[in-house]
Amino acid sequence: MRIKYCQTISKTIVLILSIFCINTLNAQNNTEDSLFTPFKDYTKIPREVAYAHLNKSTYIVGETIGFTSYIFDKNSKKPSTVTSNLYCTLSDANKKVIKSKLILVENGVGNGEFFIDSLFTSGNYTFKAYTNWMRNFDEQNFYMQTIKVIDPEDQNALNTSVISSKIDAQFLPEGGHLIANTENTIGVVVKDSLGFGLPFIEGSVLNANATVINTFKTNQFGISKFTFIPKENEAYNVALNFQDTTQDFEIKAAENKGITLSLTDLNTKVALTFHTNENTLAELKNKTFKLAIHDGSLLKVTDVVFEDQTSVIKLISYNSLSPGINIFTLFDANDNPLLERVFFNYEGLSLLETKPIIYTKVQDSLVVKIPIQNIDPKAFNNFSISVLPEGTKSYQQHHNILSYTYLQPYLNGYIENGSYYFTSISRKKKYELDNLLLTQGWSSYNWNTIFNTQPEQLFEFETGINFTANINTSNVEQFILYPLENHSAEIFKVENQQKTFERKGLFPVDFEKIKIGAIRKNERVEKSGLYLQFTPSKIPDLEKYTKVLPLKQNVIFDSKSTQPLLQTSWSAIEQLDEVVLTVKNSQTKLERLRKTARGTVDVFDDTKRQQYFDFASYISAKGFRVNQTGNTLSIVNTSSPTPNNRTPIVFLDDMLLSDFSLLVNYSMNIVDYILIDKSGLSEGIRGSAGVIKIYTDPSVVFNNTSSSKTYQEIDIPLTFSKSKTFYAPKYTYYQSQFFREFGVINWFPTCKTDGLGNIILTIEIPKITDIKLQIEGIANNGSFLSEEKHIIIND
Repeated sequence: MRIKYCQTISKTIVLILSIFCINTLNAQNNTEDSLFTPFKDYTKIPREVAYAHLNKSTYIVGETIGFTSYIFDKNSKKPSTVTSNLYCTLSDANKKVIKSKLILVENGVGNGEFFIDSLFTSGNYTFKAYTNWMRNFDEQNFYMQTIKVIDPEDQNALNTSVISSKIDAQFLPEGGHLIANTENTIGVVVKDSLGFGLPFIEGSVLNANATVINTFKTNQFGISKFTFIPKENEAYNVALNFQDTTQDFEIKAAENKGITLSLTDLNTKVALTFHTNENTLAELKNKTFKLAIHDGSLLKVTDVVFEDQTSVIKLISYNSLSPGINIFTLFDANDNPLLERVFFNYEGLSLLETKPIIYTKVQDSLVVKIPIQNIDPKAFNNFSISVLPEGTKSYQQHHNILSYTYLQPYLNGYIENGSYYFTSISRKKKYELDNLLLTQGWSSYNWNTIFNTQPEQLFEFETGINFTANINTSNVEQFILYPLENHSAEIFKVENQQKTFERKGLFPVDFEKIKIGAIRKNERVEKSGLYLQFTPSKIPDLEKYTKVLPLKQNVIFDSKSTQPLLQTSWSAIEQLDEVVLTVKNSQTKLERLRKTARGTVDVFDDTKRQQYFDFASYISAKGFRVNQTGNTLSIVNTSSPTPNNRTPIVFLDDMLLSDFSLLVNYSMNIVDYILIDKSGLSEGIRGSAGVIKIYTDPSVVFNNTSSSKTYQEIDIPLTFSKSKTFYAPKYTYYQSQFFREFGVINWFPTCKTDGLGNIILTIEIPKITDIKLQIEGIANNGSFLSEEKHIIIND
């Protein structure tokens, strides 16, 4: 009988698969379909997903949190090429933001750090990374992670936490409904009072007569499942054995009518079985239901019809599914969602792997080579690597780059150790992930919201800092914006009666200020007198808040065994980012510029600036014929080889000047250096009459009195945080248990491969022989790498 049953199912499956494919294509072409239209409207606005790789998860006061953030297009899973503004915050248990930063993202990657200073006390904190655009959506596309901070001076932080022995158990029907007199699959989740799964709990399912009708045992995350056929109007409960006691839980009463769903992974196909009972079949017979399948972007629909049988099977090939999350939803004829199940398709994921690590000792450094298989070194890549002692207990992230990009944004609940399902992927882990998804219920894509509430673009997509300048003066035709670290000088021409002008896409860093001068009709540059309005001007609040798990390890260390840190080394981390010589060596700078530029180079200091009244007198001294009268300036290269063109081209901070009016009576007090190439070879044909490049440095006037400034200086309310060099703290004892469990060796936020596809790291030779590397990253325009590597250093 069993062989006949399988053969019958096999024939049925082939037929159903053909029907599925036909219906899918027809449905996709029907753009007026009642499911397709609202789904298209709901998903047409692009989404992004954020992930952040933190160098650790447990920190001691005085350490630095190093992080690298990755921003992806949610649909393609490729790095975002348009995002630049990323907000990162640290908040306490009361959701109060303790620290925040604006991080510059380029090619989908940005990095930064937070110093754990005296603002922090022992406890749990939440790290968040998000863009302003992510605030438009209900799905959790932003990144959240719990970290733990320990103040060694706080003795209470070292005490063992005692939690209640009362456990939380949930029994969740697959698809969402428990139906009497038909087969049901029940997902099991057993947790402690902190929200962590309780491993290997044995349970018994009992009917009203206390007869055991099934048993189960949870896995290491407190998850399991069982099947049974509940009878109408009969009560059932589950007995769980925990800590030598039994705790009883009721299973909610079964509904008399309805449909259940059961998903079976057949390795290359997915079988969806819809069950109903005899009471319901008469009402459902020959009615058409819709099975929708989507991944948050692409929607497919096929029909489900109950005829004379209480079960209908749909077989779907992996090839018909999207890589990653696929959401199955069953609708009735009135488009009411009845059942939902989430499935993860591992096929099609682009995963990278590393080859064995090679290391060499070079004096007091360890040079580590990490070869990556199948990587295109010419394509953009970035890898963040945390270097820790082998036995560390301070790295307990619940997610890696794969689980947070492909899994978490599609679910409503939080996931314990989501990275487990994407590390050394096996058939067992695929099965365990499917059991997890069985217990997640409805996805983050709520169909009632899709039908009734379309996303509104309330929050703008931000690229840099913008300002609108309000003009409060007259007799000004031009304004000059002096250079910023990421921008050259810029001229703004204004028309008569024009009241405002704007600049978008600036990327000021740290404490930079806007410096603007007004160029009056007499060509003199004066303070502008402008009023500037900036957007964004502050870090926006992220009101959406999803619960995140704390760290699994609550007791970090015993105060009696704590090894002290060198106080001087810890305090020096924040105060000294780099050791920089404050004395400028003009000769060294001149030599460097001469190596990279054609022609002659003049580097200016205060003495040289005082030698020339203005730019006209300087350039005249360099052999050019100069005529400066009124509002005009002309420059002639008398040695030009082209008789018809003897006017050189002139750049001011790499901005090509269309005329020289800006240089009339131009003061030399902020000139840094000038390049003169009379041959013009550096600019090709257009430079045939010579090239002059002027580079300024407004900071050189800081020593002058404010009255001598020819520009207005304006504070920028929000700037990008410039990445700093990561410094590992110094420890008193490197052989101690404390260092091995909670110390840090190094952090590399932005590693790139060489031309052969190798990551090369140079670190100070650790004072221990065994270390661990936690690697996360992207490459090949859509490939992911997440690995843990180990090194044993030989003498």
